[in-house]
Amino acid sequence: MLRWVFSRVVVIYFIIFVFALSCVDLKTFKMRIKVRRLNQAVPNFADMINFSEGKAEKVDWAPYRRYFQLILSYIPSDIIARELLGYVDFYSAQENQAIDLFKSSTTINGQLLLWSNYNLGVLYYKKGMWPQAEGYLLKAISSNSQLDLLMMRNAIVYKQILVNSAFTYDLQDTINEAKGGAYILLLSSLYHEGAYDRMVQVADFGLKNQHLFPRVDFYYYAGLGYYEKGRLHEAFLFFQKSLEFNKDNPDVYFYIADICRSAGRPEQARDFLKVSYLLHQKNDPRFPYERGVSLRFF
Repeated sequence: MLRWVFSRVVVIYFIIFVFALSCVDLKTFKMRIKVRRLNQAVPNFADMINFSEGKAEKVDWAPYRRYFQLILSYIPSDIIARELLGYVDFYSAQENQAIDLFKSSTTINGQLLLWSNYNLGVLYYKKGMWPQAEGYLLKAISSNSQLDLLMMRNAIVYKQILVNSAFTYDLQDTINEAKGGAYILLLSSLYHEGAYDRMVQVADFGLKNQHLFPRVDFYYYAGLGYYEKGRLHEAFLFFQKSLEFNKDNPDVYFYIADICRSAGRPEQARDFLKVSYLLHQKNDPRFPYERGVSLRFF
């Protein structure tokens, strides 16, 4: 009797073992299918990289959308995939979806992230929604650069982007440049809001951060803030400093001309106005900075 019971127990345990083993194999099999599907869907990121740098005008966004959507179908909480899909959706004329994706990927574990906050700031800036732009741009410049750098270096998708031959950039430099750009858009937003005191404060803070660029714009916006506050002497000094770095910004000459006129120097004022007019005629796309600003993912 005992032998019969024992044999039955052994059989039951054997069945349980085989069933558990089959479940493990099934999970492994499903995982392999997912990995295979992801590998087959990886797009060539060259076009996306070149587009972001203004080196390509048209891109077939469909392969990128399929890839990022596939990642999210497996891992709905993937912050990186949400951020990148938001970028793709925006340039595919799916702005509302892009905004939703960006808003869902502005933080991780309570810490601010750069790219989604930056892109939301740009989006609202382009719409002329200055307070909203200001809010997200403040979050962008307050983000943890080391966390952003760590995530870009370790995320599988970014590794696929970084190994592409079209990517020839230093990650830390791209982060510093993006933060510098966020400062400039923030300063411009504050200007449109008439918040001149805060403009001066933000420009001063930016100038003290040696890692940010383009630095010439900080001098320009500091001068503009002081100009609007009626403190023309300080404005003149910052505008002059701006010209030491770049002599092609027509607006700097315009404001210096007005300062000269206010100081009773009409001939100098006319000379500066003439230079401003000639530079405006050239229609240099670099000025103002915010004219050509676009969304970024690096």
